[in-house]
Amino acid sequence: MNVEIFFCVVLLLWFMFPTTVKASASVMLQGAMACETDKMISSLRNPKEKKIGSWRFITGDYQGVPLIVAVTHAGVSYAAAATAVGIEHFNPAAVINQGTGGGHAPSMHTFDLVIGADSFDASAWISKIEKNDADWRHIRFYAVKDDYYLTDSYRISADANLLMVAKDMSKDYHKGNTAVGTIATSNNWNRQKERILFLNKEYGSLCEDMETHAVAQICRSYGVPFIGLRVLSNTELHDEKFNPEAGHACQEFSLSVAKAYYEKYLKFMVE
Repeated sequence: MNVEIFFCVVLLLWFMFPTTVKASASVMLQGAMACETDKMISSLRNPKEKKIGSWRFITGDYQGVPLIVAVTHAGVSYAAAATAVGIEHFNPAAVINQGTGGGHAPSMHTFDLVIGADSFDASAWISKIEKNDADWRHIRFYAVKDDYYLTDSYRISADANLLMVAKDMSKDYHKGNTAVGTIATSNNWNRQKERILFLNKEYGSLCEDMETHAVAQICRSYGVPFIGLRVLSNTELHDEKFNPEAGHACQEFSLSVAKAYYEKYLKFMVE
C-alpha cells in the first residue's frame, strides 16, 4: 500500500469512526461541595477520576448517559476556572451547574427548586457618587463586554433546550415547589433581609449562589449550552437554616435533567 492510499484510508476511518464522539456527547454536571456532588459520583458506573489542579473530574455512565461530574469548589473564581479546564479537557456537549442556594423570594422555602432561566453577577455594580449617607440601594448592575466597555445587558440566559427539559422534568420534583427565574451569583453570603428583598424586588432574583453566573460566562465564551439549577438549602427571610439535604435533592433532579437532555438531543451522536 503506497503512502497516498494509506493516508486516504486513515482519513476515511477518521470520519467514519471519530475519536471524539463519546466525549462530545457527554454532559458535565458540576457541584461545589460534597453535599452537591456525592450522589452523582456514586451513581456513576465504571467511574474514572482525573485530578487537574485542585479540581476533580469523574467520568462514567449513568443509566446509559455519559457524564462528567466536576467538583469545582465554592466561589466564582474556582467555578469559572474549573469550567474552562473541564471544557478544554473533556469537551462536554452541555454543562449543568447545580447545587444549593439561599432564598430571595418571600414565597419560597427550603427544598424549593429554582430553574435558572438566567443569572447575573450580584457583585458587579456601579454606585452613585455619595459622600454622606451612602446607600447600597443606589446601584446599577453592569457587565464588561469583550472590548472592555460597560453594558447594562448583564444577564446571561440559559440554553433554551436545557431550560425546556428542566421545566418538563420539574413535574416529577415533589420535595418542594418549583420556580423558573433569575439566580444572583457572587462570593457573598447575604444575610441582610432588607438587601435580599431589594434584590428580589428590583432585579427578580429568586435565590443566590456562588457559582452559576461564573460558569455561564465561561460556557458562553466557549459556545457550550448551559443551565443553572438550585434547590434552596436555607432562606434568611424565614429563618430557615442551612440544610445539606437540599444538595442531595438537587443532584437527583439534575441527573434526571441530564438524562432527559441526552436522550432528546445527544443520543443520536453515539448511535
